[in-house]
Amino acid sequence: MSTENDQKNKTKPSAESSKGNAIQTFFGFENLRSLGLLILIIFAFRWSVVSPYHVPTASMEPTIKVGDRLLAFKLAYNFKVPFTDIVVAEWGEPRRGDIIVFRYPRDPDIDYVKRVIGTAGDKVQILDDIIYINGTPQQRENHDHDRSVLEDIKDPKEIKHLYRENLNSVEHWIMQNRPSHRQFTSINWPPDGQPYIVPENSVFVMGDNRDNSTDSRAWKEVPLSYIRGKALFVIWSMFTPSGDSWPTVRWYRFGHVLR
Repeated sequence: MSTENDQKNKTKPSAESSKGNAIQTFFGFENLRSLGLLILIIFAFRWSVVSPYHVPTASMEPTIKVGDRLLAFKLAYNFKVPFTDIVVAEWGEPRRGDIIVFRYPRDPDIDYVKRVIGTAGDKVQILDDIIYINGTPQQRENHDHDRSVLEDIKDPKEIKHLYRENLNSVEHWIMQNRPSHRQFTSINWPPDGQPYIVPENSVFVMGDNRDNSTDSRAWKEVPLSYIRGKALFVIWSMFTPSGDSWPTVRWYRFGHVLR
């Protein structure tokens, strides 16, 4: 004859059994499907809407500094099917002065960030380090009286001249090496003295660190289809000063709007 205690022992699950059921529930099909869907949505959002990018080089200094983590807005010009380069809708094109993230034309698996200098049909030329767009010089002013923006750049600041350039009403920083430290760039471009005409469906880009930037002067235009998006602001920034072992957080760069 079964006692009352015997009946309770038959119906009460063991602690081990309950734990096992919980593990099975956590790794159940519904949970795993929801997790997979969430991961897919996150990756699709990063592909088509916004995405962070780490900057490891000095080609855009002092506008974008080594160690900056910037945010690129991928809906700035169009909307692409996630995980493809198929454009579903288009509502604009890059303008002169925009800072864009794009696939490097010589190796599309690598992403670059540069400033748009010319758009389709523009005639681009550099004379005595001044950019000419369709024959019009883009004005710049020497800013060596206040070089505080160079305090934490990677390139040696003592060899740099600092300027504020006005490009399509976008005023921004640029740097040029002093004449005694120019090795790979010329004060005039193109070498043949004839303006470069930007082809259709493409843009001409340059780095703000003019003498330490591989850009359209070397590999010509960037196809519009290679553009990932427009760089908006710095999310956060960290760098390791020369001679230091530990990185330093640039708190003042957090949320810094890029122009």
